[in-house]
Amino acid sequence: MNNSTFMVEIDQGCYVLRQYETHNDLMKIAFEHEVLAALSRSDFELHVPAPVNLPDNKDATFLVVQDRSSGRSKIVTLFHYRVGHNPVWNTPEQLSGLGKAAGKLSSVMASLPISLAPVYPPYYQIQEAYPLCSPEKLLQLCTSPPDTLMACADDLQNLKVVLPDLFDTLRGMEVLPHQLVHGDLNASNVLADSQEGICAILDFEFATWDLRVMELAVPMSDLLTMDKEEAWVWAALEGLIQGFRQQVSLEPKELSVIPELILLRSLDVVMHFISRLFEGTDEPEVAVQQIRKLRERVHWMKVNEERLRELLI
Repeated sequence: MNNSTFMVEIDQGCYVLRQYETHNDLMKIAFEHEVLAALSRSDFELHVPAPVNLPDNKDATFLVVQDRSSGRSKIVTLFHYRVGHNPVWNTPEQLSGLGKAAGKLSSVMASLPISLAPVYPPYYQIQEAYPLCSPEKLLQLCTSPPDTLMACADDLQNLKVVLPDLFDTLRGMEVLPHQLVHGDLNASNVLADSQEGICAILDFEFATWDLRVMELAVPMSDLLTMDKEEAWVWAALEGLIQGFRQQVSLEPKELSVIPELILLRSLDVVMHFISRLFEGTDEPEVAVQQIRKLRERVHWMKVNEERLRELLI
């Protein structure tokens, strides 16, 4: 949803052409590509995207072009095609594989040599991430939804009660262990092989310096609104957690904030897509869907937080 993607075949070679849309920013893309270059030199065992160097500048991996339809400048990159498919979570056991892959990536990213400064702030500094949808603006929308968000007015009213406390819980997160993280691990950003094992991790454009435990909290959050039976979700959560912790040793204080970080992930997505709505990038239905997912996660956490904390311990 953040890029335009095209399949390109040249002389029997297959490539992926990405035209950056939301991330049409030279500094963001330069940081992403430095992370990919460092990973390619590391001992990380899974595939990651491999940009093609420009023919006239072997040190460059992206190009600024003119969009003829809009007149705007766009940044494009050609990547080598990675064989695989986005996994479909048919069994909860598959999530153990995702957890292991996330843990392996986290272990390598912890010591990855990167010279550039990250562009995106940590998740918990959410007040800095979305100027068009600040916490104050979001609370205002909850109180007085615009016509474009009236379809989820009841959800916004429910969120109005809980959001101030959620924003308050983010204070003090800076004392927890930090490192370089992918920040957006889910089924759409990984590839599986013919045996359904995770073989590649894609889409590093949100990579930044953040809480180490966020790499586990993000896929946990995405699990909570899957159309699955309750027992399936709990088994999947357990597999995801165990798979990750086989690779990364998390401190008790990191585990203790996961419930808040699960909601933070969903809150971040809401503020991201409300911003895109205000920019005219998306139709209102996209933001409405994410607002409803956040409200569902808040309700789930209210009912299940104690059981989740027992699982994490």
